[in-house]
Amino acid sequence: MANEAADQAKEMLGKLQQRGGCLRQGVLPVIAVALSLWNFAFGDSGIIEIEPGEVAVVYNTTNLPIFGDEHHVVQQQGTITYVPWFQRVEVLDIEPRVLRMEGRKDADEDHVSRLTVRAKDGSNFWFNKLEIHYQAKAALADKIINIHGRGSAYRHHAVRVHSRGILRDEFGRYSFLEAANPASYGKGTSDAKNMLNDRLSKTGLEVTQIITPKPSFAAKVEKAIKDRQTADQEVLVFAKQRDRLEKQRDRMKQGVREKKNAEYQALLGKLAADLQKARNKLVSIKREADKYAIDRRAKGKATHLEKVTRAKASTYAARERAKGLAAKIRAVGEEGPDVLNAEIATHVFPQLKNIRAVPYSRPSQPIDIRHITASRKRAGGDR
Repeated sequence: MANEAADQAKEMLGKLQQRGGCLRQGVLPVIAVALSLWNFAFGDSGIIEIEPGEVAVVYNTTNLPIFGDEHHVVQQQGTITYVPWFQRVEVLDIEPRVLRMEGRKDADEDHVSRLTVRAKDGSNFWFNKLEIHYQAKAALADKIINIHGRGSAYRHHAVRVHSRGILRDEFGRYSFLEAANPASYGKGTSDAKNMLNDRLSKTGLEVTQIITPKPSFAAKVEKAIKDRQTADQEVLVFAKQRDRLEKQRDRMKQGVREKKNAEYQALLGKLAADLQKARNKLVSIKREADKYAIDRRAKGKATHLEKVTRAKASTYAARERAKGLAAKIRAVGEEGPDVLNAEIATHVFPQLKNIRAVPYSRPSQPIDIRHITASRKRAGGDR
């Protein structure tokens, strides 16, 4: 009976809507109040409670302005009212959800089979349990319902459809060795999250976090990874040893530098002291040389003065002797030849005793040249 009344009321409102605005402004509010009282007494109360973690979208099913916009989102918690049959309310759960990719068949809306990825080198690896944390945006609740459907329909489609392909694409960019590196699959996780948000933002959803465990590989691949990690660790050990040796070398070089610098400074000090001693000795020698030069100059001047004085005295004496000799000569000249004869007798006659002479006679026989030569030789020998 209530349904029939509701149908009749909708039909009546449709006719009134076609007739004009005056009737609409005066009659429609009364009809709305009457229908609300009817529903309260016989059916839907028009009251709904919005719980924490929920958002409501109120739809106007009549397109009449009196019942509000075509639809609007109610994000506040608490009780809201609406006009049954003329308005419809859809409640959407926006609590954060977790989609788990585990190693099992699809069990419910929050579980799917594990993620397997083909690396760029052709090998396969997988994640035993990968979690995608996502949440519906409250302000876009109407868009979520419009795209995905009522209630929890968005959990069955958007994230499940896009996440597996995007994760495979992003992690498939790496080789198995790169995928085993936490930095690589950490970057792949971040890139996959950004890509998912680019696609899901248009549908009103947002991925808040992706938790990726360490990927798993086949036994041969695991062994290769372990061997590679062991080699990398050895490389790190050798690198640390090299760094330690380089630091030790630097310390030794620094020690040698400091030692040699100390020796150099000591040598510089010694050389400076020797230089100062040499300079002091040079000053002393110069002083002695100056003193010696002064003494020699003084002695030379004294000797020169003495010689000059003696020369002057000798000159004077010679002049006096010359004057006496000249006087004597003049006196001799005045006395005449007797004085010369007296001098000859005094000085020449005593020398006559040293002269030998043989009487000369002309030879009666021819002269023998050998006798002449012999006599000349004897005469030369006597000399």
